[in-house]
Amino acid sequence: MIDRSAATKPTGWNSFWFAPVPTSVLHRLRFLIGLVLCGWILSFAGYQEAFFSLDGWFDRAAYVETNRPDAPPPVPIGWSIFYLAGSNRGLFDALYWGSLAIVGLFTLGLATCITGILTWVVVVSFLANPASSYDADFLLGIFAFYLMIGYALLGFWSGHLSPLEYVLGPNDAFVLRRWLGERRVRAASLSYAANVTLRLVQIHFAIIVITSGLHKLQMADWWAGVALWYPLHPPLQTTADQLMQERGTATVTLWFLSLIQYIALAWQITFPAFAWRGGRWRVVLIGGAVLGWLGCFFVLGLPLFGPIYLIGCLSYLSADEWQRTAGRFGSRFGASAAKPARATPADPHKIKVGSK
Repeated sequence: MIDRSAATKPTGWNSFWFAPVPTSVLHRLRFLIGLVLCGWILSFAGYQEAFFSLDGWFDRAAYVETNRPDAPPPVPIGWSIFYLAGSNRGLFDALYWGSLAIVGLFTLGLATCITGILTWVVVVSFLANPASSYDADFLLGIFAFYLMIGYALLGFWSGHLSPLEYVLGPNDAFVLRRWLGERRVRAASLSYAANVTLRLVQIHFAIIVITSGLHKLQMADWWAGVALWYPLHPPLQTTADQLMQERGTATVTLWFLSLIQYIALAWQITFPAFAWRGGRWRVVLIGGAVLGWLGCFFVLGLPLFGPIYLIGCLSYLSADEWQRTAGRFGSRFGASAAKPARATPADPHKIKVGSK
């Protein structure tokens, strides 16, 4: 007698890509990225016209000059919704604050299929100006792109979502859904689309991390162990008196800085070896991201880079790991009022797949 259930169990590569996971994992990732996006957009408030309008620091003449074939720009220049405003200040401000409202709705989980697409358009528009963009900003565009794809496919084939939920977003995606009352809250469903989206995010992020580490090997400062010395001693801020005061401990200071940077370099280069492992390896994954956040903030002066790295590392956590982590810190990041299904996703005959 043939065991049909065993024949359909996803294993190996199929399990990696096509085993359904609770949609709550995708919702938490969206919520965290949304918070960073809102803070990123708000950081330009008061100077948005100078940064992004065609009459700002990078004006029409600059765009024409950088688009010359013989003078390619240092970073890609794309289309932006702010170009629609031209020199109309009122329309420009409406587009700016409207962009913040769209990202806010996506963060809350409202009309995610629609606001997800619009959020990606907003992020790309803010990245269009090379005068205000930084390397870390492009990571936001990557996350926004995959989240847009994930929410566009969520429940697309299975018909699990009602027409109203396609417009207003899945019930379990709404961060403030507890206000609706428990009777109207549905438990987080299992989704193939959520798993594929998370896997794409994980693989792309792993490529970015290891490429960043390999890129550092092209710089002499990282081989010499002095890469962290210069950010801690900015040339235009460090005085001769400060250097003389540190002269007595310079050897010890450089030894510790070298040790820290070599550990950080090893963490990046070996990232794929532990990123998908559970257990104590999660301490290496999350602990390294937290330490990297602190280093980016206090040493490199990059407040945005650290949170993005941490969220990228959190994308590797399973639903159970998210639940345990949220419980420890007293926050559920929008976790469902009802616990997700406990059946193993390896046996599709014992679970109810809510969405693809």
